[in-house]
Amino acid sequence: MTIPGLDRWREILEILWRRKLRTLLTALSVAWGIFMLVVLLGAGRGLSNGAEAEFSRDATNAVWVNPGRLSKPFEGQPLGKRVRFGMDDYRLVKDQMTIADLRSARYNVDGSPAVTRGARTGAYRVRGVHPEHEDIEKSIIFEGRYINDEDIVDRRKVAVIGIKVRDALFAPGEQAVGASIRIGNAWFRVVGLSREMDEENEEQTIYIPISTAHLVYSGGQDVHVVMFTVGSTSGVETNKRVEELRRQLAARHHFSTEDKRAVMIWNSQEVSERFAALFRGIRGFIWIIGLGTILAGVVGVSNIMLISVQERTLAQRVLPPTPFFRRPDVDIGVALGATAVLVIAGMLAGFFPALRAARINPIAALRVE
Repeated sequence: MTIPGLDRWREILEILWRRKLRTLLTALSVAWGIFMLVVLLGAGRGLSNGAEAEFSRDATNAVWVNPGRLSKPFEGQPLGKRVRFGMDDYRLVKDQMTIADLRSARYNVDGSPAVTRGARTGAYRVRGVHPEHEDIEKSIIFEGRYINDEDIVDRRKVAVIGIKVRDALFAPGEQAVGASIRIGNAWFRVVGLSREMDEENEEQTIYIPISTAHLVYSGGQDVHVVMFTVGSTSGVETNKRVEELRRQLAARHHFSTEDKRAVMIWNSQEVSERFAALFRGIRGFIWIIGLGTILAGVVGVSNIMLISVQERTLAQRVLPPTPFFRRPDVDIGVALGATAVLVIAGMLAGFFPALRAARINPIAALRVE
């Protein structure tokens, strides 16, 4: 009994076996092209994953508003004048930014005050914040709790310390939550331990209620950063509302609305969308380079097949004989060399731009832009 189609497959295999060199070259060329395509796609995915990891450390729909210095003349204000935020600016964001679902101000205690417990001491960043700061910064509380509303209202001397602070101030196995530490000249009770993935600086930070920070460290009503998240609002609507906020702050602090350095706004939602578009372009470019490499291999193999049929007669048929130009023939070695050069050139053309792009910190590049 004859299996349908078996003779056809037997014939194909016999032809491939008789043309072992041609079959091997074809397989190697296509395999090399596919390999380079996979490598380039993997590199593109690595860049994309790296950028996503950077953004995942904070809320991807957050907006940070930072006071800066005047860089354009306006109403007789001197260039370089510092813009100072206060709690009124935080309340402006809280009341006017109706698209915001989480809001927090941050007050940074000057310098890095000495933090002590018994004979152990260290210098760490101390930040006064609101309770919603936890979700905006994506802090991980693995023991105890974060700052709450009662802490703000009662101006309690409580602190959430990073895991690196705990390791430095407490002996191994010693209970930190519930213990007291001295920050500057004031004593605070530890109510929580926090950590942030891949953020060592955050794990060396202490968070206290912003109202307590103002009271204990003579901060008045100063605010160094105002931040909020925008929920599921579209990027276009967010940009519109952010620009309206800039206009209100410009009127309040007397600077030009065109002065981007007077108030610096970092919109992670907008940057995230720009990154998504950027990496879509990178993936498309990688596919073009990879498919081009495969095509180069296919063209090279086709030329080898043509040479195997009409070896040493390619150009001789169309060029007339001349005294200084004779027998422009090629053999299989020349064809193999040309194919190798073609494939390697395609590989290098894609590799070096990808290598240079991989060495650039995309988030830093966009911030500069």
